[in-house]
Amino acid sequence: MIFATCGSSPMPFERMMQALRALRADDLHVQHGPATPPPCARADQFLPFGRMVEMIEEADVVVSHAGVGSIMCALRAGHLPIVFPRMKRYAETVDDHQAELAEALERRGNVLVVWTPEDLAGAVASVQPRGSGTVLDAETLSVAVRSAIRGEPHHNLAANQACAVPVPRKQNALNAIVTASVTPAGTQSVVAPPRPLVVRSMSRLGAIIGRRQVADKR
Repeated sequence: MIFATCGSSPMPFERMMQALRALRADDLHVQHGPATPPPCARADQFLPFGRMVEMIEEADVVVSHAGVGSIMCALRAGHLPIVFPRMKRYAETVDDHQAELAEALERRGNVLVVWTPEDLAGAVASVQPRGSGTVLDAETLSVAVRSAIRGEPHHNLAANQACAVPVPRKQNALNAIVTASVTPAGTQSVVAPPRPLVVRSMSRLGAIIGRRQVADKR
């Protein structure tokens, strides 16, 4: 089964829906948001976070927008996610942070990025088999996310090595994501602190990181 998600943004992602039309409809489950879904076996406008995690874990292939929550959940489930970034010039997002994040993670071999609808089918056919569940270590994820949000060059990212850390399947993936994203540089653990910051939707993750960015500048 191929599971595709465009996240919880109120901005439609029609290019992604167009690209999904090249895939086998009877093998495709799509979370499509406000956009018009392609022919598929199942279409959901939005999904609760827990159900989306279940769909990712059940899928053979995951196609996602370049939302950090979606990417990290896919990595945790053992996927090499196929990432289709939203772009500002197509009115799919307010800025190009998704493109920056996708480039940063592709450099480390954590995602397979598709930039045009015409390339999606080939990427799905070529993606490597699903492996064991991993997440990025705190330093790696923190640098990637901060660089993407601030539009910083990626030369520092190239110097860091990706570190795959096994995560128990029952651990809340988004808690691990948030902990890693807001932990100061140098911390090497994705285990939640005694008082973890809990986020129950992926749309809140960007807001949290954004507030952290503002705080860092003060």
